[in-house]
Amino acid sequence: MVIENADVAILTFLTGFAGKCGWFDHLMNAMSRFDLVKGVAILCLFWYAWAQVEPDQSFRERDERHERLVNVLIGSLLIGALSRALQLLLNVHVRPLYSGLDLPFPMQPGGLAGLNTWNSFPSDHSMLFCALSAGLWTVNRRVGTIAFIWSLMVIDFPRIYLGIHYPSDVAAGAILGILCMMGFLCLPLTRLNNLISGWRNAHQGAFMAILFFVVDELAHLLEEFRGIATGLGHFFHNT
Repeated sequence: MVIENADVAILTFLTGFAGKCGWFDHLMNAMSRFDLVKGVAILCLFWYAWAQVEPDQSFRERDERHERLVNVLIGSLLIGALSRALQLLLNVHVRPLYSGLDLPFPMQPGGLAGLNTWNSFPSDHSMLFCALSAGLWTVNRRVGTIAFIWSLMVIDFPRIYLGIHYPSDVAAGAILGILCMMGFLCLPLTRLNNLISGWRNAHQGAFMAILFFVVDELAHLLEEFRGIATGLGHFFHNT
């Protein structure tokens, strides 16, 4: 009850600014919809960390950095899938937009496309991109800090302001994402790393192609995979 009251109080405060500055409302809508300023921007930091060359860095240190980044990518994929599963399995609350709060959320009609109407807890955006930020932070603290700030201010804040998520959805997603990523990176992944490193050394071209594919999917919040999974679910449900 305390969390619910805090959520409503924050949303009431934020919607007090709705409609007072048209360009800001349009900007929030654009930021909530365009992957260019969400996942694509965050994954550019991944490529920066991958290609960065530190002074006096040995080949072994570079390989260890690449190894850690591959682990971060694998962890992000698993956490992205987990975040969606939690939204499907939990029944906490619908999005503020659909909950009858009678608040003037400045959401434009085009921004409603693709939003589920059954549960918004936890925020899958927050869980995935905060997990990725935490992983990047273990590789390069400056890059990770930038990723955290971008995730919270550019990705998460507009979704609260527009009524797509309650603040508690975003906070829970961020905490779960960080904890899951740090837990995943603490696992004994030596055998997996050796397997991937051996295959990468033998098939550099194929490895980079697959790496690009995975990064691109994460940049779009696994949208295609989710669409395929949804389609398959409907297919098997109806047969």
